[in-house]
Amino acid sequence: MKKAVATLITSLFIALSIPLAAQTGRYEEIASESLQREIVEHLCDSVMEGRGSGTGGGLLARNYILNRFEQLELKPFFFLRQESFFYNEKITMHNVMGVVPALGISDKYIVVSAHYDHLGVIKGKTYPGADDNASGVAALLALAQMFSQMRQDGTGPAVNILFVAFDGKEYSMAGSKRFIAELPIAPQDIVCEINMDILGSTLVPVHKNHEYLIVLGRNTLPERMRNIIPNCNFGRNLNLDIDFTFYGSDDFTKTIYKLGDHYAFNQKGVPALFFTSGFHQHTLKTTDTPAIIDYKVLAKRTKLIFNTILGIANVSDH
Repeated sequence: MKKAVATLITSLFIALSIPLAAQTGRYEEIASESLQREIVEHLCDSVMEGRGSGTGGGLLARNYILNRFEQLELKPFFFLRQESFFYNEKITMHNVMGVVPALGISDKYIVVSAHYDHLGVIKGKTYPGADDNASGVAALLALAQMFSQMRQDGTGPAVNILFVAFDGKEYSMAGSKRFIAELPIAPQDIVCEINMDILGSTLVPVHKNHEYLIVLGRNTLPERMRNIIPNCNFGRNLNLDIDFTFYGSDDFTKTIYKLGDHYAFNQKGVPALFFTSGFHQHTLKTTDTPAIIDYKVLAKRTKLIFNTILGIANVSDH
């Protein structure tokens, strides 16, 4: 009986939060198709040379993200804007970090992440990595701008939002493993980790609706938070076809969930969500170019993630 009452109270709180979310429409507009197209095309420019870890192109991508964070006035994370480390004593990698502080006093964080590295140049061929993962970085930078503007306007967020652009995903998720190993806060102070990887395509819909989204890890959330995503999808009229499995397969769902930067957090007991549009015929190919990105749907997905973060932040202490 007590569990039923608690669930009802949480559901009512979430339901009441949806009308309040209508006031955030002006922040949603930041996640425009044009902004995200600009970011994806910049990260896939030939000068980036596929953003290989430890390469000149990788450093250019790192500096681009770092400059964006600084322009948005994101704060250092425990005095650090970037975390540099060696991989196998050969490759220098860099995680980039920036915090939008909570509006009030809070020691809680929501971590929002995307990896910015890709395969680089192999045998003279450049791998642009538009969907994998310039699309995720485009969403990351749009979200950083949205929450930065909220903070400047004095309308939120309720907890600290830590944005992290990971390096080394293509090296067995070296960046996220390093980050969690050197975490200066207790894992239990992270309310949730939100990871975005391969987010911009509409090439492999779960059903027939090309405006879809795959979200893995909902079962890692506290029960009171598990309806936030569908409620935001409905309440904000985004109408995305959301699937909480990887194409209906329990085995694939478990396997794919372990292949992203969010997994290092989950292994430390942190609730972690993985947002993706799935693998396709261009994944890890030279044909993964900005031409395959559906910017309209990428913008919708970014808006859903924005409202999901808000929902999690607002109910984290309830």
